[in-house]
Amino acid sequence: MRLHSTYGHAAALAALWLAAALVPAYAQDLRAQLGASIDLKPVTFAAEAKDSIGIFTNVANTVFKPAGEGPFPAVVLMHTCGGLKGPPNVHMKQHAQSLLAAGHVVLVVDSFGPRGFDDCRARTPVSSTGVADAYAALAFLASKPFVDKARIYQVGYSWGAFMSALLASPQSAQLVGSEQRFAATVANYGSCAFKNYALVLKDIDRPLLLLMAGRDTEVPPTPCFPLLDELKTAGKQVQWHVFPEATHGWDKPGLASLGYTYDSQITQDATARMLAFLGEVR
Repeated sequence: MRLHSTYGHAAALAALWLAAALVPAYAQDLRAQLGASIDLKPVTFAAEAKDSIGIFTNVANTVFKPAGEGPFPAVVLMHTCGGLKGPPNVHMKQHAQSLLAAGHVVLVVDSFGPRGFDDCRARTPVSSTGVADAYAALAFLASKPFVDKARIYQVGYSWGAFMSALLASPQSAQLVGSEQRFAATVANYGSCAFKNYALVLKDIDRPLLLLMAGRDTEVPPTPCFPLLDELKTAGKQVQWHVFPEATHGWDKPGLASLGYTYDSQITQDATARMLAFLGEVR
């Protein structure tokens, strides 16, 4: 979806393009961008797959599968900077339930807990660990007989959405030495760049859907324009939608102090767009 059809008025479009003109040129070399902070040791995953997600189910680094032998499409689900612990982060369990109900195998990655911290306030996570975890999860799912190896996707939220963008570039696979790639990725309330880091690299070669928040003050969509239009024109398989009234963390109740406004309708819409996108990718 193009920007003007999302925002709906010329003033917002003009302001966004003006802001985009002030955005610096971001480095396109992923390894150089990460610098000396590269850590490629991934987390590990529970060997046994479960067939349901209940109120008290611990979803961290666990695989959940629909009933039957499959093979099923699968999703690697990656969390926000809030991690998986605490009531506001129950949204990740809810997203896992939605994907499972839609017929997907789901692997919920916990990148923080096994490394000794719960959220980004405790420690700033290194992007390379998220990339390493994603590819380890991809390989883990690909080894399962009930998974369709050609239809393994990644879906991320906030910090996990940063990974979604990076995974669309072949440089991410080169970084960890993986011959396997995700069939597609979906980034929820992420962006194309964050601070001095490029997230959507110009060499992307996998389908990527970006779902962004127009009132996001943490990760504004500004750096995505005109970049996404240019990538689309160049034939890249990138899609996007900006929810004009949404804030960062639109699916996380109880975080008004952080400027997050929970919106059930936007949450449902974003989930529907995600599922439709995954259903289209072959």
